[in-house]
Parts: sequence; C-alpha cells; structure tokens
Amino acid sequence: MRLMKRRWSVIVLGAAIALTGCGGGEADKVSGTGDVETEIGGIKIDTQTEREQSGQGPDGQEKTALTLGACETPWELTRAVEAYNAGSGKYCVKIVDYTQEYPDYDTAQERLKLDLATSKGPDLIWAGDLIVDELGYAGVLADLNVYLTPESREKYITNILDCAQTGDALYEMAATFELGFIAGDSGKLGAENGWTVADMLEIFRANDKDADALGGVGIYTAQELTLHAIGDFVDWNAGTADFCNQEFYDILEFCRDESGWVKVTRESMAAGTHLAARSGISDITDIQYMNWLFGNDWVVKGWPCNRGTGVKVSFSNSFAISSGSRCPEGAWDFLEYYMTLDWLEEYTALYPDIPPKTYASIHGLPLNRLAFEEMLEWSTVQQYYEDTGEPLPLYFGEGSIPDFYANSEEDVERIREIVALADGKSMPVLSFVSQIIGEEISGYKEGVLSAEQTAAKIQNRVQLYLDEQK
Repeated sequence: MRLMKRRWSVIVLGAAIALTGCGGGEADKVSGTGDVETEIGGIKIDTQTEREQSGQGPDGQEKTALTLGACETPWELTRAVEAYNAGSGKYCVKIVDYTQEYPDYDTAQERLKLDLATSKGPDLIWAGDLIVDELGYAGVLADLNVYLTPESREKYITNILDCAQTGDALYEMAATFELGFIAGDSGKLGAENGWTVADMLEIFRANDKDADALGGVGIYTAQELTLHAIGDFVDWNAGTADFCNQEFYDILEFCRDESGWVKVTRESMAAGTHLAARSGISDITDIQYMNWLFGNDWVVKGWPCNRGTGVKVSFSNSFAISSGSRCPEGAWDFLEYYMTLDWLEEYTALYPDIPPKTYASIHGLPLNRLAFEEMLEWSTVQQYYEDTGEPLPLYFGEGSIPDFYANSEEDVERIREIVALADGKSMPVLSFVSQIIGEEISGYKEGVLSAEQTAAKIQNRVQLYLDEQK
C-alpha cells in the first residue's frame, strides 16, 4: 500500500507537547529515585506514583514505562492494564485519558490525533470511535504485520485477521469482532451465500418488494449498501473512486421511496412483509435469535457486493500502535496480552471481592482462536440459579422475544460456519468517506438531484479526499 500522509490542517490546537512514556530515544525506566512529573498531550503524569504501582520485575530489573492513550477509558481497559502491570516483568502501562484534561470529547480526540501526527503521543492507543483507517493512511500508526509471523498469526482466526487489513497494512487489532450480513428464508432468497446488487434487485422485484422489505433499523439503506460494498466503489491502493456506474445508480433508485424504518419481527418475516433482514452476530446467543426470527431454513446472503460472500466484519475499541512509539515491542507485548482475554481471570485474582467475570461480559466474538473456542464451549454449558436450581438464561428476552439458554452443538457449529464466510471489513459510519456518502444521499432523497448527479457529487468529493492524502 502506498503510504499516504493526511493533511492535518483541520487541527488547530497549538504547539505539540513533549512525549514521555518510552521517551527521548531511550525507553524510560520506572526507577526508585527522585520525583519527576512529565506530560503527554498536556496531561501531567506523576512518575513517583507510577513507580510505587509498578515496582520491579521478578529478575530485579526496572520496568519500562509505556503510555496508552484513550478518550473515556472503559472499565475493561483499566482492569486489563492493572492485571498486565501486576504480571509483567518488563513493562508498566500508564493510561493517558485525554478527556481528563480536555472535558470536551471532540477536543480531546483532536488533541490525541495531533500528538500522534507530531510523534509526541502515546505508544499505543485505544481507538474507541477514532477511525483507524484514516489514521493509518495519515502515516501515524504502525503496520502490525511486522510483529506477526506465520506461526503467530495462527493464534488468531486468520480470515478475520485478514479482514482487519487496510489494503496491505494492518493498523488495528481488537480482542473481539462482530459480523454483519443480510439473512432470510432460503426458499425466497436462494440457498447460496453471497449475491450482487443485481442479484438482490432481481429477487426483490420478483417478489414485488422494494427497500422497505429489507428489515432492520439503521442509516439510509442506500448508504448502508454502499458502505458494506465500499471496495466496489473505492480502490484504496490506487487512491481512486468510481461511483458513476449503473450499480450505484441502481442502489439509489432501489432506495428512493423507502418510507422509514420498521423493525423486523418474526411475524413480519413469516407474513412476507420483510423479505430479508439486516442481521449479524455480536453476541453468543444471536444465533438462537436468528433461528427464532427466520425459522430453521434460513440463509446468510451477506451484503451485496461484486466479490466474496458479503459477510462483513466490524471491530470496536481497537488497539493501534503509534508509528512514533519509542517502545513498540512493549506496546505489542501488551496488545498480545489483551487479545488473550486472560485479564478477565487475572484481574479477579487481584481483587477477590469483585464478582468473577466470564465470557458473558464480553461483547462480540474473540479474535484469539483459543479464546473463541473456549467461548463457544462455555456457551453450551447450561448455568443454573444457585438459590432455586432453575436454568439461567444466556439472554433475557424482551417483549415477544423469548429467553435463550445454552447453545446447542448445532448452534456453535453454525457460528463457526458463518465466521468462516467473513471476507471483508465494514466501513465505519463515522468515517469521512461515509459522511460524504450520507450527506449526498440525503440530498438525493429530497428529490433535488438525480441518481447520476448524486453519484457525480459523491465521486468528486471522495476523489478530492483521496487526492489530499497522497
């Protein structure tokens, strides 16, 4: 992939602040002499406190200090860092939460991006809702492929790891992932996985249906269809956009008259009101929900695209390593530790009074292959209330949706099959390209422009964005 440098003119937050952590050309050591106060992004760090918390490794050597940047630190990150620091003999991680110094969330994010752009930021970041692809194109994140050997890649579900790539680079890794796709009755949609836009339109028209028959709450259907097939319209390696084609015109026309969002139900699917539904797996019991919603004979069609199955992967709360990190090997060591999810148990061991955490507390499916299989196995073991002996649901139903209990072996095998189908990454709704598409589609739906004019405006704006990063 060509390394592209983003223009950071939109960030006007003043001069950069000196980096500490693994700083100054040589990684800082957590030592026992003197009281030193340092800064990252204007945030003061008391290294005396850090020394008291970290101590030395089992061999008596001082630990190397690492900094981890975040905005609004989630509970799991705090727990993972505490467990890692307690067990690591080489490194000590300090969380630098930018929202503690900058109360306005947007300002905190911009300051973090500025620090990364000027190589004065933390060693690694908890991305949150930052768009990792855009930061990677800007050249401020390291390509994590350099840390992965063929053997170490096998620690992870490899096709999902491949989906995390941005072109030829791997800028992010997340402990868990979610899958997104379109699904429905195989008797109506066909039993094959994968379809193109033309295939989808043919099936919907044959059943006298339009975009309203694609159930599920979300953004504009045309925007969503485009984002899930963004590789059909944008060549990231070449830096070119192509929205002025019949496929995109058809997407716009298909969605022109959609009347709004009506939540898909078991009844609406059975009655044919909804021909298919936006669906996915973000929880271990979602497979049981889809069995209940669609009936036993349902198929994963995927999002329509020209290549592949259309089963898309999304990652939330990814980690990335700064290209300016002065301790990248330590950053990678922590990242690999987090990916194992071992901190779920190790943190509980540090604080016995805290209720133990299990896979029930994890949102999504683990990328680590061992943790993934452990989660599937865990989901098949029925739990019971201690006081009554009654079965404990894995999912507590709401309204007409029933409770779901332990998965069957057939359920977990279906999950494995769907995971194996995944072959692409969804573009985040908050990304700049996504916002361009959404803005122009909004104008199209108001009837101001034709499909051709709308496509031309999107192409011009996206191409300008790509050109600015060359």
